[in-house]
Amino acid sequence: MLPWVSMETTPLGTTRPCCLAIDEIVKPDGTKYNLNDDTLEDVYKSEYMQELRKQFLRGEKPKTCSRCWDEEDAGRTSKRMNTDVRFKHERPDIDWQNTQPDSLWFVDLKLGNICNLKCRICGSWSSSKWAREEIDYIKERPNANHKQHIAYKWLKQGKWPRETKVFWQNMETLLPQVRYFEFTGGEPFMIKEHFQLLQQAVDLGLANNIEIHYNTNGTQYPEEFVDLWNHFKYVEIAFSIDNVGERFEYERYGARWTEVETNIEKFRQLRQQTNNIKLQICLTVNAQNVYYLKDLCDWMNTQDFDYHHFNMLHDPRHQNIGEMTKTAKDLVISRLTQDDFTPKHRTEIDNIIQFIKNGPTSDGKRFVTLMKQTDRYRKQSFLDTHTVIAKAMGYE
Repeated sequence: MLPWVSMETTPLGTTRPCCLAIDEIVKPDGTKYNLNDDTLEDVYKSEYMQELRKQFLRGEKPKTCSRCWDEEDAGRTSKRMNTDVRFKHERPDIDWQNTQPDSLWFVDLKLGNICNLKCRICGSWSSSKWAREEIDYIKERPNANHKQHIAYKWLKQGKWPRETKVFWQNMETLLPQVRYFEFTGGEPFMIKEHFQLLQQAVDLGLANNIEIHYNTNGTQYPEEFVDLWNHFKYVEIAFSIDNVGERFEYERYGARWTEVETNIEKFRQLRQQTNNIKLQICLTVNAQNVYYLKDLCDWMNTQDFDYHHFNMLHDPRHQNIGEMTKTAKDLVISRLTQDDFTPKHRTEIDNIIQFIKNGPTSDGKRFVTLMKQTDRYRKQSFLDTHTVIAKAMGYE
């Protein structure tokens, strides 16, 4: 469905058909669309998107969509399939044979890379904090010019929503047809411009037709803006939490577990006061946390979330569970097979096991090199908090 109805803005101001697509959308000359100058309609109606729709109509599996195919091969419900279920009521209105449709109503907005955390599964692309740390790595090298490093460029590119008028003028034009907003990050609750966009929807009398989905790291509770959500059809807040306690704090560096739990409770209280708020946990399965999923699932079962979602990490590849060492794979598969998960989680766990088996085994060297580099900078040790999986990945 997504190529017919959706566009994603990346944290750097480029575009993709959806958040899992591998490639950014390009013009006929090969240059990337840039939302400082180009509109979402330009991208939506581009030759690239027309060809992508034709590939689907021919029954092909576009390479840029391979992450969904990989998940489906492991028996998982991919984003492609989830979207069809989530918006099944919209399917009858889609003109599937039209490769130049005029129905852009799903807008996935990553409005820059402002973030207060440096999660181990993230990077400069999505986190301004990470970009500054990577720049520090470069400064430690003799004669290195940090201004030539990609992290420095991404730190600057991540400012695009605060430096463009074209995009916001375009969004004002699009608002009457928008039915679904997705805000991720960076950390969306730190990106205030999106609240101005929502206020505009309210002022224009459009909010009651719009659903909103957030992915937040849980460290923020936007007190001054929560009343704004009352005007919208539906608001789903998904907390990106991949582990518990000290392992959570290691993986999502800069966060404090007790503060996140406090914020989750605030959102639960907000849900009790309204009839349009839903809460979700979105856990990203990666090489750090996969051995400890039972602990996380046990905690989830105590939290009264409306939904849960197991998100498979594909990149960075050294964190992909399909590319762990053989020792780590055998260890994880053994534990996940033996652990006693509730029925609602067991199916997901079995599919995760299959995903591990389907992936190309690695020697773990890149994983260890990058983890140790970050540990040295942050004065941490993966061995201290994740001892078992650290050893299995070759971190000694």
